[in-house]
Amino acid sequence: MCGTGEGGSSTSCDRGNGGTSSGGSHSTSSGGGHSTSSGGGHSTSSGGGHSTSSAGGHSTSSRGGHKTSSGDEASPNVRPSARPQPGGPFLPVDRCGEKPTVDNGDFISDSDRNRMALTFTCINYYKLVGSEQVMCHNDQTWSELPICKAPCTLDKNKRTFDMLDLTKDMFVKEGESQTFLCKKNDNWKSPSAADVRCQNGQVTIGRCALGCILDTWNHHWLDLTQDMFVKEGRQTWNCNQKDYTGRHLVADVKCQSGYLTVGGCKSNATVG
Repeated sequence: MCGTGEGGSSTSCDRGNGGTSSGGSHSTSSGGGHSTSSGGGHSTSSGGGHSTSSAGGHSTSSRGGHKTSSGDEASPNVRPSARPQPGGPFLPVDRCGEKPTVDNGDFISDSDRNRMALTFTCINYYKLVGSEQVMCHNDQTWSELPICKAPCTLDKNKRTFDMLDLTKDMFVKEGESQTFLCKKNDNWKSPSAADVRCQNGQVTIGRCALGCILDTWNHHWLDLTQDMFVKEGRQTWNCNQKDYTGRHLVADVKCQSGYLTVGGCKSNATVG
């Protein structure tokens, strides 16, 4: 059985003809044999043999031989390194082993379009914190993973939320605020609502103020999953329809003295 030489050691399967040097050593064949050097060494053949240098070495044949130099290309006799070295600092994600996991989240499989990154998303109401894209370094380790932070829960049975008109438990994403209807109304029975903010898992409820209800039945062209409350003033809401770039069109929504006015859908660039 042949030995394998590394880091400058030299091994030979046949010390007469066809010897092989796999390190940075010096190999000489004086017969009609074949000599191959795959390291950065010096190989000389004085017979009618064949001499090959495959890693930037020097090859000389003095008698009718054939010589081939392939520069810095890898020799088929040299074992590949344990970890491939790409041209850049990252590897395709399918060469990084087992895919990483994020609690309450998962990555989107898009291997055909984006082989260099995994794109993570969180389950409903959980907030993604950190980079949504995770890449594989050339040492086959993953870049920093994002986390999915839990939302704040508004329990309709807790006294803390008695002022809010909750028909079921509701959720507010971490770091965001949402407006909810209040139970009390003014003398004209106009609806009122309060802003609820979730910060570091803690809920802060603002005071109840006059506003309008934006319901899904009468405003089906808007991107609404449930009836929402809008405060006094003017704002914009996403429409279900998108433009050619894939962005939602938007509509003007105005609430004044309890009366709601909703405009048509148009490009976000034209809303001013």
